Amino acid sequence: MAAWWGWKWRCINVFNGSGKCRDRVQFVKDQTREATAAHQSVNINSRTRATWIERLVHWVRPSAGWVKVNTDGASRGNSGLASAGGVLRDELGCWCRGFALNIGICTAPLAELWGVYYGLCIAWDSKAQRVELEVDSEMVVGFLRTGIEEVHPLSFLVRLCHGFLSRDWIVRVSHVYREANRLADGLANYAFSLPSGFHSFTSVSDDVHPLFLEDSVGTGISRLIRL
Repeated sequence: MAAWWGWKWRCINVFNGSGKCRDRVQFVKDQTREATAAHQSVNINSRTRATWIERLVHWVRPSAGWVKVNTDGASRGNSGLASAGGVLRDELGCWCRGFALNIGICTAPLAELWGVYYGLCIAWDSKAQRVELEVDSEMVVGFLRTGIEEVHPLSFLVRLCHGFLSRDWIVRVSHVYREANRLADGLANYAFSLPSGFHSFTSVSDDVHPLFLEDSVGTGISRLIRL
């Protein structure tokens, strides 16, 4: 620290700059003290962040009187071929409705938001009054909870989703790990094999039936979770 500031002050003197300091020794001491404190703080936080625990993560049925919507988006490249999928299930874990959307070319966050939009669409069409919406993208959950600037390229779709959220019903939005969202992820990947556009399913598709059964019996997937 002292060598760097000594070199800088010498350059100022050589090139006739203005960089006077009444007590250069005290100045260097203060700068060094701040740098040392910051370094110690980073080391403490790093040790704290290193605490992990292994847990089984699985899909959880909604509360009594509620339905649950799980949605997901997929993109093969950013931008690239993209799709979305989602499923509506009741408090017993029974399939109510599902969908797969072959979007075409778009970014991953846009695909996630299309999944949310159509998930809210099928829940509203099903006349649900209490909905638990689960998404495995923390960024999208943040958009839904706090909004987004109008100049943001995703703002138009976020506003469409907020239009649904503001209707006469109760919607709880939450983030879940991908291991608890595998059925929606399976539907999104299934959409790549379908023609472009929206496809609705009133019963479980054979392509995702194994995932539906695993969710129904509470099959968990091991995951390291940071405390």
